[in-house]
Amino acid sequence: MKEIAIIAFDNFTDIDLFFMWDILGRNQQDWRVRILAITPTIHSAHGLEIPVHGSISDANQADAVLFSSGKKGVPEILANPNFLSALQLDSSRQYIGSICAGAFILDALGLLPERKATTHPDARNALQLRRVEPIDQPLVCHGKVATAGGCLSSLYLVGWLIESLFDQQKRKETLSHVLPTGQQALFENLIESSLIQSRI
Repeated sequence: MKEIAIIAFDNFTDIDLFFMWDILGRNQQDWRVRILAITPTIHSAHGLEIPVHGSISDANQADAVLFSSGKKGVPEILANPNFLSALQLDSSRQYIGSICAGAFILDALGLLPERKATTHPDARNALQLRRVEPIDQPLVCHGKVATAGGCLSSLYLVGWLIESLFDQQKRKETLSHVLPTGQQALFENLIESSLIQSRI
């Protein structure tokens, strides 16, 4: 049983967190997914209050860690000294990924040694200011670290994670439940090509 942590915080982007949570939560036999934060409850950018499953320090023992996003939430959480200090992640033994502005957290943690990543298009210039080269792709992977750009690229990020932890068949089985009716083959081709293109 693999342990997957999704790290979130106040003012997180609703779709980024819930899309990853929903896809991963459909399988309870091969992994356990938990939402972690530095507070017992968090509020989304649209005002939803949700309880979390544990402290972010639990992510240090997880097999995989995914960071949510938030236009306001990411700068706010990076300014909180209790956030980064609680994380001792290791990309040699853990799969680590981010969606959109979550790439700024990976950078702050020193997890972008190649200085390349993708993020939400609106955050591209801010990423450049951190001397990280923004790659115009939905998914960028280096070793066990991946960044995804654009909310719907959660599909590719989760696909990358499942295929990395298990295999292509498990990825196909898991994502098939959320693909649009009549367009499964089209989306499967998009996912497959995005995963191939993502390796830098």
